[in-house]
Amino acid sequence: MSTDETPAGEETLRRAAVMWAFVIRDQAQRLTDSVDEFNAAALDGSQAGNRFVPWNVTWKVGADAYFFLSAAAQLRKCVSKLDGDGLPESPDDRMIHLLRNFHEHWEDPTGWSASELRRLIPDAKPGRLAFTKHDVWIENVSVNGIVEWASDVENALRSHASRTGATLPNPEG
Repeated sequence: MSTDETPAGEETLRRAAVMWAFVIRDQAQRLTDSVDEFNAAALDGSQAGNRFVPWNVTWKVGADAYFFLSAAAQLRKCVSKLDGDGLPESPDDRMIHLLRNFHEHWEDPTGWSASELRRLIPDAKPGRLAFTKHDVWIENVSVNGIVEWASDVENALRSHASRTGATLPNPEG
């Protein structure tokens, strides 16, 4: 809601969607970097006989995953409110919603999102990630898949803007 308590208009939503698409790409890079740092610390520690990754490295991964999911949820919200624009829907729409809530409300293991998520993934755990050299997954949701969707949304919005003469912010300046 804007400060005058009227719902955000379509142009505001389009600008917000472009911003969140940028944040998703930026946050995905942060998450990938922190996962790489975690993996390197784990390998270094195992070679030194230490089984534990330093807390600050672990915390960074968790925070980056949380902020990535928050950005994805915000873009999901914008896309859902711009239903007349024909924007691509996320292939992981429901999972983004559940995972964002699950990570937000980690302290309540019996809450609605936790219960729904565990119905789909019985052993779901807040903060659990899987990764390879090419992708990171938050439970079964691909970070690269969300980044691709965000880019598709932004491209559709920019195409719409060029057809209508609207302007959208350029994250490069």
